[in-house]
Amino acid sequence: MRKETFFKLNRALLLSAVVCSAIIPLLYLPQIIQPALQNEWIPRLQNQEIMLAPQYPLGESTQTITVPTEQTKTVIREEFPWIKLIQTIYLAGILILLLILIHGIVSILILFRKAQFRQMDGFRLLIIDHEIPPFSFGRFVIISQSDYDAHRQAILAHEQAHIKLNHFFDLALLETTKMLHWFNPVIYWLIRDMKEIHEFQADECTLNKGIDATQYQILIIQKSVGPQRFALANSFNHCQIKNRIIMMNKSKTSKAWSWKVATFLPLLALLLMAFSKTGGNVSEKENVPIKIMADSGIKQNQNEQTNLSIEIKKDGNYIDNKLCSLEEIVKRAKAWQKTNEEILLLVDSPIPYVRIDEVRETLEKANIYFINQSSSISDEIIYPAGDVTEMAKFTQGKWEEWMNNQLKNIDEGKKYKITYSFIIDKNGKIKDGHIIKASEYPEINAAMEKILTRIPDWNPAKKGGIAVNVLYKEINSKN
Repeated sequence: MRKETFFKLNRALLLSAVVCSAIIPLLYLPQIIQPALQNEWIPRLQNQEIMLAPQYPLGESTQTITVPTEQTKTVIREEFPWIKLIQTIYLAGILILLLILIHGIVSILILFRKAQFRQMDGFRLLIIDHEIPPFSFGRFVIISQSDYDAHRQAILAHEQAHIKLNHFFDLALLETTKMLHWFNPVIYWLIRDMKEIHEFQADECTLNKGIDATQYQILIIQKSVGPQRFALANSFNHCQIKNRIIMMNKSKTSKAWSWKVATFLPLLALLLMAFSKTGGNVSEKENVPIKIMADSGIKQNQNEQTNLSIEIKKDGNYIDNKLCSLEEIVKRAKAWQKTNEEILLLVDSPIPYVRIDEVRETLEKANIYFINQSSSISDEIIYPAGDVTEMAKFTQGKWEEWMNNQLKNIDEGKKYKITYSFIIDKNGKIKDGHIIKASEYPEINAAMEKILTRIPDWNPAKKGGIAVNVLYKEINSKN
């Protein structure tokens, strides 16, 4: 599109490139199994499970080397912190470009103090006594006194076009993008091309106002030796003179050629597939069994112990098939979380809720968190609210208001505190609602038990873009 005179379209394409490059990596595209493919391969998976394995972030690591001596010693050698070094260099680049940008803005503000202000039609004119290349900044046009006396009609028409076309906002977006992507050479080419398009548009508007084309081109050549001083400014002398003059003398491209922009659609589709986030959702029609493995790797292999499992059985609590007191459970959990995170409560069925709450509260009082929950007869993981990436959302307005409305005819004049919990499953359904700590008023406790059985559906919680079960715990109080 570079050689075409579709300046407005080319400008939109470049801006779209910036916006799309920021949005595409944030998009979540589920992988859908197409019904057309069902007969080909799904029957072979009817008795199998699709395992969605987690991905773990790379970080610093250590290597243990055994050195043979009279007494064998273990020497820990840390790898060079490349990630921290790269992060430091990246942030330093952002800081340097930010300082350069601030310096440019401050330099323009200093010029404002030295200038004569004149209010014009749609912009403010600043006239400077000394020589300076004319440019526009926001809704201001800065010009030297000599240029104003000799060439003001052509120069002001050109700079006014920059203002009316809002070129300043293009540059502000691109300069912000450049600060974040300073290491990428493409952003510098993109800014160069965008400024070139700005000049093409401004030249076109200037000539449409009746300015003599030959005299205008001579003026551009005369002003070409001046430097471009400010990143956020549209300078009159910016961009290659040859390209500007060629575009001014070129015949308008036929609108029929605008179809060329359609060639970008396959590229956009490729970028979506290559750089957007993908999930593991499968259409319900396919009926393919899926087991989701938690990010913590709770069950990577049935024969491999990758987590601390606290088994809550009818006759007591066990770790590694050993009966443990609550104090022993806390001790083992603290030692575990020094090098790991999540803990799994493996609950026998049926177990009174008070037994599960007792273990959870004991661990939480010891500042031990990330406590997942599962049943011994199910692979379904129940996550704590703080361990999901997107918490479940109540669908009937604000949850606190709904709950208070349920209790308003019962708790008048009473001061109480009641703790309760329930599970929001991956379909948004409520189950296992119960009171953990009752209030001193039996009527409030009885009312709460009934309320917990009629809670409406929620939008389910999500972890890594996938709907999961979550444990919701809350304290309702009135002082």
